[in-house]
Amino acid sequence: MKAERHSRIVEILDDKNTASVAALSAELHVSEMTIRRDLLELERTGILRRIHGGATRTTGRAYEPPFRVRQVNDSEVKKAIAKVAADMIEDGDALGIDVGSTVLEIVPQITATNLTIVTASLRVATAVAEYHALEQTVRLISTGGVLRAEELSFIGHAAVQSFERFRIDKAFLGVGGVSVKGGTTEFNLEDSDVKRAMVASANKVIVLADSSKLEKVGFAEVCSISEIDVLITDDRADPELLRGFEAAGVEVVVAPVD
Repeated sequence: MKAERHSRIVEILDDKNTASVAALSAELHVSEMTIRRDLLELERTGILRRIHGGATRTTGRAYEPPFRVRQVNDSEVKKAIAKVAADMIEDGDALGIDVGSTVLEIVPQITATNLTIVTASLRVATAVAEYHALEQTVRLISTGGVLRAEELSFIGHAAVQSFERFRIDKAFLGVGGVSVKGGTTEFNLEDSDVKRAMVASANKVIVLADSSKLEKVGFAEVCSISEIDVLITDDRADPELLRGFEAAGVEVVVAPVD
């Protein structure tokens, strides 16, 4: 409930930029004391700044929303996009599965077998172990490296070097933003280094990005638009934006959301 409440507070501030404690209390049907505690926790992540009687949104290109907030945002959209991605996996594929709340949803929807999965995400590795028979249907390789506490993803030389050693069939990439001119970008510099290594090792690069990430540009570059083979997004995306990606040579696949 707290994660959902935090997600809703962020959505309200995205829409209105500022909101009072009283208004948030009425909107979310909790006490003003609970809202004040929520705002204090969210302020510590850098997602907002508390002001007298409420809060205001404070984000820049280097701001990374906490995973627990991202995970509950548009969960049905993420699952729909991930289902399309999972359907692209064929028996015998060697896969790179990135970090992030959308790509994580691919794992329980995989039906192909005899796979090799390489990941820098501890969450993805754990999900693969939970949903699939290791050494029978999936060979799992974790990159190792320095673990980022909030994201539970590996960064650093060891993680980068792991991807440099492999040649994978398909890379499923999660991003902070994707733009025709700006390519794919992320919030965290070290995270982008690992993503770049995964992209370079892949025969096919498949980007998973919900419609809110289209034409958004983050702090750290991952890859150019010319390095993307497929973009999977949702049916709320602006058709004009999608035509721009197609004109740049990217295959666009729209996931229907129930």
